Amino acid sequence: MKKTLLFTSILIAVGCAVSDSVGRDGEAKMTGRLVIAGGGLQADNSAVYQSVLDARAGDGPLCVVPTASSEPVASMERAVETLTGYGGSGSVKGLLISTEDPSQAQDSSVVAEVRTCSGFFFTGGSQSRIVDVFLPGGDTTEAYRALWQRWQEGAVVSGSSAGAAMMSRVMIAGGSSADAVTHGVRLPDGDGVRIREGMGFFESGMLDQHFLARGRIGRILVSVLQEDSPQIGLGIDENTALVVDGDSAWVVGASGVVVVDGRSVQRTGPHRGLGLRINLVGAGDLLDLRTLTIERERNKNPVPVTEASIEFPEDPFARWAFLHLMVALASSSTQEATFALSEASLRVVEDEGFSASMTGLTGGVEGTPAGFSAGPFKVDLLQGSAGN
Repeated sequence: MKKTLLFTSILIAVGCAVSDSVGRDGEAKMTGRLVIAGGGLQADNSAVYQSVLDARAGDGPLCVVPTASSEPVASMERAVETLTGYGGSGSVKGLLISTEDPSQAQDSSVVAEVRTCSGFFFTGGSQSRIVDVFLPGGDTTEAYRALWQRWQEGAVVSGSSAGAAMMSRVMIAGGSSADAVTHGVRLPDGDGVRIREGMGFFESGMLDQHFLARGRIGRILVSVLQEDSPQIGLGIDENTALVVDGDSAWVVGASGVVVVDGRSVQRTGPHRGLGLRINLVGAGDLLDLRTLTIERERNKNPVPVTEASIEFPEDPFARWAFLHLMVALASSSTQEATFALSEASLRVVEDEGFSASMTGLTGGVEGTPAGFSAGPFKVDLLQGSAGN
């Protein structure tokens, strides 16, 4: 079937927008930008770094917070150096709050430093370290309250890898796709995907990172399928960021963001369901977080469709496999693929209104088209197994 592209335009956001949000106390607030980077962030990715620096609020420095790292000083120094290269001398400083001394999150001098920051950048590592220090046992610390206040006042909150995952209220904390599909949500000391409370800056769904590079589609599908979890998940790929100003978000960087919509799913059993809806939002595209409406960047062109035979990846959870699967479906007359998994089957099919676009046939990650966007796909994750 010939595919058509719906040409749409992107809204261009300028400067540091602030927007209404609901804080932990339930009151409407004015909040700063979020820049949520999927890890593997390269030093030459000016689009992501400028999205952070352009959204600072006040005259203070952008503060780098290395809490997630097992080597916090080294991690902090690397990030400060990279960001200073874009912001200039004195524009960035480190704010050493780490698991080595979690009492820093209650230290009055550290809290005073937090209050001077024009924005924040959380480094990678383990997202649970961030939550354990700032919200130990679910209790707010003085540093968390000061950080939250600065965000309410318009300061940007940004982070990469673990510094991205921690931003949602319900947080994916670990686990592989294969384990998630087999075991569901992890029980203490068990297998599966681990879900816990996050820092609460991003309210529109769960976040995951290193997404296409590390084959994490399975664990976000299972997470969205949980009845007591958010019904929306966003998987941000490496060297890429979702920039959020209020209810509007857009993608910058090398790859894209996978949006998983489970609001209309038909659950068929524990961590199984029919009718999950997936879109790949490419660089330059705009996402409305209220409706999940996507507006593709106006300069993109349709992905050419050929009748040539294609090869699907053997393991949809292998590195980059789901990206190559989406490209293969978009560029061929084949419209669906089914995979036999351990105790499950995964079916991916082009849904009604499907289209795919790009800015160029080459230049994207892993040899894929540059600026690749595609969707919607319908995904079924069912009990039992089936062959391709």
